[in-house]
Amino acid sequence: MTLSIRGIVVAAGSSGADGSAPSSTAVGNLTTAAGSGLPLPRSELMLVGKSIVRSMRRVTHGTEQVGKGGDADQLMGDAARIGALASILAPATGLVSLATAGSAADDCPPAEVLERLRHDFGQLGYMQGVLDENVCQVDGQLAGLDGLPESAPAGDAAQAPADPSALSDEDLHAARSSWAARADIDFDALIRAQEEMNDLDDRRRNLDHQVDAVSDLLARLDDAGTTPVPRHIGDTLCYGLGWHLAGDALRMATALRDSRSQTRASAGPATGATRTSPPAQAPPAPAPVQPKGTPFAEWAAANKIEGGRLAILQALAGLQRWCGFYDALTGTLQRQLVELRVRADTASAVRRMLSAETQRRMLAATERRGATG
Repeated sequence: MTLSIRGIVVAAGSSGADGSAPSSTAVGNLTTAAGSGLPLPRSELMLVGKSIVRSMRRVTHGTEQVGKGGDADQLMGDAARIGALASILAPATGLVSLATAGSAADDCPPAEVLERLRHDFGQLGYMQGVLDENVCQVDGQLAGLDGLPESAPAGDAAQAPADPSALSDEDLHAARSSWAARADIDFDALIRAQEEMNDLDDRRRNLDHQVDAVSDLLARLDDAGTTPVPRHIGDTLCYGLGWHLAGDALRMATALRDSRSQTRASAGPATGATRTSPPAQAPPAPAPVQPKGTPFAEWAAANKIEGGRLAILQALAGLQRWCGFYDALTGTLQRQLVELRVRADTASAVRRMLSAETQRRMLAATERRGATG
C-alpha cells in the first residue's frame, strides 16, 4: 500500500534478504545512545523492524483485535523483540520492560502491553531509525555518509621502514614522497569526515527544534481544532508524517545523500557578479504582519490528513525516526574519525621520521665536505 503526502510517495512495511551484520567495537558509551553496529544479524534487524511497524499500526489503527486469537501471540512476540532491542539501545526507556512480555516471569495482559507501546510511541519511531541506519550499514548503503574516504588507496597500507638509515638515498626519497602523499590523503579524508560530522550535528540540532515545535502544537491543540498551525510547522508535520509511513530503510540513506549533494551544490564558489557590492538603495518597506497560521482543522482538511492528535503523534514518530538514524550514523562517524585520526597521525609520524633521516644525511655530507675542504 502506498500513500502520498505533498508529493512524498511512501510505502508501509519493509522487507529484505537474510544476511549478517558485522560486529563492531563500541566507542565510549555509544552502545546506550547511538546504537550503530548492533550485534544482530540482518535477518533479526529486519524482524525487529517489522515488529515495530506492526506495533505502531496497532496503536494507530484501533484495538478491536488485540487479545483475540493469534494476534495476541504476535503482539507479545513483537513486544518482546522491541523490549530486547530497547535494552541494547537505551536501558532507561520504558520499552525495556517489554523484553519479558508474555513470559511466565511477566504475565502482562495484551491491553497493558499496548498501553506501554502507546506511551512510548515516539521512542518506537526513534528505534526504527536506528534499525534503518544499521540495515543501511550492513547493506553498504552508507558510502559517502559514513566518513570513509571515497577514493581510498587500493591494497593494504604500506609498512613503515624499520630502519630508515638502511635505505639507499633513492629509496629514502621515494619512501618519503609516498608517505607524504599518504599523509595528505589521510588528512583530507579526516577533514571531510569532520565536515560530515558537523553537518550531521547541525541537522540533528535543527531536528530537535522541529520536534519541540510540533510538541508545543500538540500541547496547545484544542478539541475543536481551532489552534493555528503556522506554515513552517505544517510543512514539518507533513514531513514527519511522510517518514512515519515510509518503510524502506534505503530511503533514509538516499534522502540524506541527496540532501547533502544539494547543500554542497548550493554552497559552491561565488561568481564575480555575486561578490560585487549591490548599489545603494532605499531600505525595504516593512513586511506585512503574517497571520499566526491556519486553524488545525482547516489545515488538516486541506492536506487530507485525518486523526487529529494522533496525526501529530505520527508526525513526531516520523521526526524521531530521523533522530534515531542520525544518532546511529553519528556513532559510525565517530568510530571512523578515530580510525582516520590514527591513520593520519601514523602517516605524519613516518613522514617526519623519513624527513629526519634525510636531514641527518644532508648534515653528515656537509660535515664531510667541511672536513675535506
